[in-house]
Amino acid sequence: MKKLLFLSSQLLSCFVFGQISAPGGISNNLQVWVKANAGTGTSTDNAQVPVWANQRTGGADGIANQGIPGYYADPGISARPVYRTESSISGFNFNPAIEIVSTNGYRSGYKFPSGFPDNATNSLTSYTHLSRTASATYRSVFVMNGTAQSSNTTSIAGIWQSPFFGTKTNRPEFYNEKEFGDVFFGTDVINTVESNTPSIQSYYNTSVGGNMKYFFDNNGFTYGEASNGVSSTNNYPGMVLLMDNDGGSGSTSLAGDRIGEFILYSGTQTPEERQRVNSYLAVKYGITLQQPQNYLGSDQSVTWNAGINTVFNHNIFGIALDDQSVLNQKVSNSIHIENNTMLTLATTNDFTSANAHPGRASFSQDKTFLITGDNNVQDLALVNFGTGSGRIIQRKWLAQKTNDTGSVWLQADLSRYTDIAATDKVFMMVADDEVFTQNVQMISATAFVNGKAVFNHSFVSNRYFVFGVNLLEYCTKDPAPGTPDSYTRIGITGHTHIQSGWPGNVPNGFIALESKNKGFVITRTTSASIVNPVEGMLIYDTAEQCFKLYNGTSWNCIVRSCND
Repeated sequence: MKKLLFLSSQLLSCFVFGQISAPGGISNNLQVWVKANAGTGTSTDNAQVPVWANQRTGGADGIANQGIPGYYADPGISARPVYRTESSISGFNFNPAIEIVSTNGYRSGYKFPSGFPDNATNSLTSYTHLSRTASATYRSVFVMNGTAQSSNTTSIAGIWQSPFFGTKTNRPEFYNEKEFGDVFFGTDVINTVESNTPSIQSYYNTSVGGNMKYFFDNNGFTYGEASNGVSSTNNYPGMVLLMDNDGGSGSTSLAGDRIGEFILYSGTQTPEERQRVNSYLAVKYGITLQQPQNYLGSDQSVTWNAGINTVFNHNIFGIALDDQSVLNQKVSNSIHIENNTMLTLATTNDFTSANAHPGRASFSQDKTFLITGDNNVQDLALVNFGTGSGRIIQRKWLAQKTNDTGSVWLQADLSRYTDIAATDKVFMMVADDEVFTQNVQMISATAFVNGKAVFNHSFVSNRYFVFGVNLLEYCTKDPAPGTPDSYTRIGITGHTHIQSGWPGNVPNGFIALESKNKGFVITRTTSASIVNPVEGMLIYDTAEQCFKLYNGTSWNCIVRSCND
């Protein structure tokens, strides 16, 4: 919230400007923003959705679901889309979805008011939906209808002459018969689509008459570009219809598409703006954007820095609070196949309930993110680490944090690692480096049941972590034998009566302190505040909440470890 004060000798005025909510904070030219977790009029599984309200601040509320069944005029009330709860589906990262259904050959969709949004073809659209298998011939996710369809004509040709965007045999497609017919944005996309996995897809026109571009922002495909654009004489500013499309055959086989979110802007966006919108969708739905690529918050801050260590740009996901994006993801895991649903993050010790469950805690500070990525090592053999019988798995993670995330919960599903026994003591090892030699911490599992280990930890900075068994929590060194060669000569005491011979009876010391009810407090500050640190300097870092020692080149938290 920002305030502007205007001062004069006669008047003091205070104007308060509210924050505009929008995906990734991009509110300029936002026309449609509908999502399954808001404005649906129902939260009952498999219930028909009566309305899908536009979440755009200041937008046209209550964009009616008119139950458009395929290409036909029949309202097809029984074919309206249905609400699917988080527990009844998979793949939407603890979030609900809207499912396309089919009745008597009619497929359901949403029709927006005629003439809305304005100049829709000159737009970026981003949405998530379940990718279909390769057997699907056509899947139209949204259609920009012209006058041929504005009166609900039953003419199949009418809609085929309108631009639609979707896939054909799982290849991204833009179709406009009046201009250039089918245009496919790449022939190899089918090899990179994970079936039944949500994806972020974007279409936008560079300008009226310019080329149409398609972005597929995960699974390794960047973008394609149509060889011709939409002519300036052939705009389609009419209604937008989300629907399932099989090319007009009337088949019901393609019902079942699920949509988590649909976003439409009038006017093109910059690459940075698209990156912010896609980052919002990626964090919310556990989707890894094509790498290397940073994730951005609504304030343009980097929440995942892909350049820190490119080895860990796999299965990127996290929990976050970003008020301007209305993003409050309190439980999360990577939805991708290679992740094997191995790691889950949560703000509370609950790894099954929906993200919106009232028992889940939120971060206390806006613009807080905890994002993780892994090295994608699939080998299930454990490797030795440290002394004794200590072993770790080969998959490792990097955690990047923005603001104070506090104590968070992690669940690691280690059931696929058959070398780990139910009686093993499971640890999470955290360090400043990926080989786990700097500032190493050992965190014991709070529970280990059916191969799933649960941990509670507060990440003090960007850190690496891995899971292992039978690691030594700490070690001790036997005292040196012999006679002390010096004794303490300086003592500070809070006692009224000094012990006889104290402090001279304390061997090998320089200063002795003692008190029953007082503590020793060293300098409390941040390492960044020390302009000229010297080797051996010790502080309590108030930002990272640990004792830090400067070793001559860097500040490091003091942690218990083995130094033999």
